[in-house]
Amino acid sequence: YTWAYSGTGVTINGAGATVTLDFSLSSTAGDLSVKGTNACGEGNESTLQIEPGTKTLNLTSVMLQGLYSGSGEMNQAWDESGPRWEAGVADHITIELHSSTDYSTVVYTTGGVPLKTDGTASITIPADYNGSYYITVKHRNSVETTTAIPVSFTSGTISQSFGSRSEVYGGNLGETGDGYYVIYAGDVNQDGFIDTQDFVGVDNDSYNYRSGYLLTDVDGNGFIDTSDYIFIDNNNYNYIGTIHP
Repeated sequence: YTWAYSGTGVTINGAGATVTLDFSLSSTAGDLSVKGTNACGEGNESTLQIEPGTKTLNLTSVMLQGLYSGSGEMNQAWDESGPRWEAGVADHITIELHSSTDYSTVVYTTGGVPLKTDGTASITIPADYNGSYYITVKHRNSVETTTAIPVSFTSGTISQSFGSRSEVYGGNLGETGDGYYVIYAGDVNQDGFIDTQDFVGVDNDSYNYRSGYLLTDVDGNGFIDTSDYIFIDNNNYNYIGTIHP
């Protein structure tokens, strides 16, 4: 029997009537084909389409302090001409899965994830990830925020909220005046702390009247001005920074 696979990252073991396939984490979809061969020639080819299995991760109550507008909703981030993203999307975030035993090990990451104005976001991940992982949310000028404990990925659909301090490592969320919890804003240089270093870029861009979808636009209104200072000033005063395992 002659076996072949049209995708990549797959090793075929054996050459008889039955074979096994080893799939790497980077393997791609493809067609598995087989045909019989002997001294008389080749038989008809049979094919089987194979696609990688996936799981769905649903996040809720991911509220960004800089974009928060009230009643559990966020504004859309703007550039110089209007909303940066399509209707209903506040901004884009990065989602990471970290090892449950060594947080410094990132086992999976995906960026450019649309975060809706109601604080929800969904991604699909390969089904190979079936352990327990810390889930970390990163945003362009917010504090990196992580789940309180590793989350099990044994099921096909995983749901995780960031809506209370008990669900976030170190309880590292700010509280709004209407009773919601938000991811702290103002880590412009993404060093894990909100401090005087974050003022520098905002100060320069404000002085030069810059506008657009910029890291220094903490409140996401498309302009760099004094309103962006407020978040940095308040969070710096309270020594806010990332807290993770």
